[in-house]
Amino acid sequence: MESHRNQAVSWFLLAMLIFTGSSLVNLERLHAAPAVEMGQDGRAISMLSINAASAEELEQLRGIGPAIAQRIIDYRQQNGEFQSIEDLLNVRGVGSATLAKIKNQISV
Repeated sequence: MESHRNQAVSWFLLAMLIFTGSSLVNLERLHAAPAVEMGQDGRAISMLSINAASAEELEQLRGIGPAIAQRIIDYRQQNGEFQSIEDLLNVRGVGSATLAKIKNQISV
């Protein structure tokens, strides 16, 4: 379901770029654009794909600095895409406390 939502958001953003006359389309950034989920309190929660996020985007997460962000990217490049958010526990420097802080902000 999230895949369909991400695809719908991507198509919407592409249509907006076309209608506004913008010729600058960075499809990689569009793919990495966070999906929006609704929290229990009705507020929007931004979800960042750990499989597509850049180091700079990962650094916006609580407890993730430049070194850990780079380790996440390195792990992703060496082992392929994360299959679940819990796979982050395989990255040196990411423990259960860090995962608990960011689990509501990330997706695969």
